[in-house]
Amino acid sequence: MACTNTGSYFNPTSPSTPVVVSATATNAFGFTSTPTFTIQPTSTITNTPVVTPMTGASLLCSPNAPNGLAVAGGDIYVAGGDGTLSVYTTSGAAVTHFNNYGVTLFSSLSGVALDSTGKLYVLDSGGSDTSTGTVYEFDSTTSPFTAVTAWNNYNSAPFISPQGIAVDSNKNVYVADTGHNVVDEFAPGGAATALIGYSGGGGNGHFDNPTGIATNGSGSSVTVFVADMDDELIQEFVSGSFVGQFSTQQESLDPGVLGIAADSGGDLFAADYDNGFVDDYNSTSSPVTLKARWAPASNPFGPTGVAYNGTKLYVADYDNKAVYSVNP
Repeated sequence: MACTNTGSYFNPTSPSTPVVVSATATNAFGFTSTPTFTIQPTSTITNTPVVTPMTGASLLCSPNAPNGLAVAGGDIYVAGGDGTLSVYTTSGAAVTHFNNYGVTLFSSLSGVALDSTGKLYVLDSGGSDTSTGTVYEFDSTTSPFTAVTAWNNYNSAPFISPQGIAVDSNKNVYVADTGHNVVDEFAPGGAATALIGYSGGGGNGHFDNPTGIATNGSGSSVTVFVADMDDELIQEFVSGSFVGQFSTQQESLDPGVLGIAADSGGDLFAADYDNGFVDDYNSTSSPVTLKARWAPASNPFGPTGVAYNGTKLYVADYDNKAVYSVNP
């Protein structure tokens, strides 16, 4: 991103109180705007719970290289780094597996999401840091699933190694376009509608390696959470505008949050792959608090994705080729 400083907004740092500034910015796709930002203080997590074994955790299934997860209608959808989309019941019974969209074979799946009508979105990162990624849409209400459409760009700019995908209650689709350091928003069916955030790092709406995405709310009050991995932040947006952030770093740990999931009560679950934890944050408290930190009784643990259905939390463990169910 090219950014011309017209106020005090360049390589922003977190102030002690909110600061309103403006900046002229050109994003990765050449669109220029001069928005007004409120640079928010970064919530720093001061409490660090003891790592506890996952309460009621059980091994459900053992897919190869599980990355992203989604849960809907009693089924768990697992995006595999080996290019396989696997579906299991919430009790762990295999339902189906497939590795293609028509004649096109998947490469390395990084995420999966469903909307309320059963539209299934499968995100293929392409397999490398410079690969063009693709979103594949299926109708999951048919057996076998019906291929609907696919797209690999935002307004002709190809995705670069996208790592996260989510769908909100309005059926809009969000893609973490990791190589461009932005989040792309699409209407159902793939029409580009908005860009969220800017490249450049430093937080306050700027990303450095965005990965997981989670949504909450409905109508015009949809909140989008983005795991900004290299900035060690989770950033929050409403109607596409940055509204806040909090640090995922505690003690001397260097976190690597890949997947996140939100519940309707304000809990935000984060899969910290680098440290082998699943963290539960209260995103509605001020400051944000870390409520719990889980890991299996046996290590190592490589959590990459999380999904929540209102009762159970499902966790993808890439290192052990496992998916667990947890009582949060």
